[in-house]
Amino acid sequence: MNFIYDLSDNWRISLRLEKVLVYKSLPAREFPRALGGAGFGIVEGVGGVGGLADLAKAFKTKKGADYKQFSETACDDLDLSAFDLADMNVRLKKIPRIYKQCYEDKIKPTQKSINLIERKYRRKRR
Repeated sequence: MNFIYDLSDNWRISLRLEKVLVYKSLPAREFPRALGGAGFGIVEGVGGVGGLADLAKAFKTKKGADYKQFSETACDDLDLSAFDLADMNVRLKKIPRIYKQCYEDKIKPTQKSINLIERKYRRKRR
C-alpha cells in the first residue's frame, strides 16, 4: 500500500503486509500491532524528506542555526535511527482514534492527544 501523508510536506509512505498471523490467545484490544520496524519515522513540521535530511545533518553536527531551530521544534535528543516497538504499538492503537475524532466526529483534540501525535511526551524535561 502506498500513500501520501501531509500533502504540503509530501511524505510518501509504502507499507507491505508480509504475513497475517492468528493469535487466538491475544484479545482484540491488542491490535493493531507492529511486530518490528526501523527508524524514528515522520518528524512533523520539518518540510518532508528534504527537511528530514537537513534535520539529520544538523543533529549530526549538533551546532549552528539549523540545529538550534530543529532542536526547539523536534527536541534536542532526537535519534532518527531509533525505533521503539512498544511506543509504536501504543501509537498504533491511539492515533487513528484521535484522527477519527477530529476529522469524522468533528471533536477538537485534547492537549494530551496533540502531545501524543507530536511525541512531546518523549521530550526530556528541562
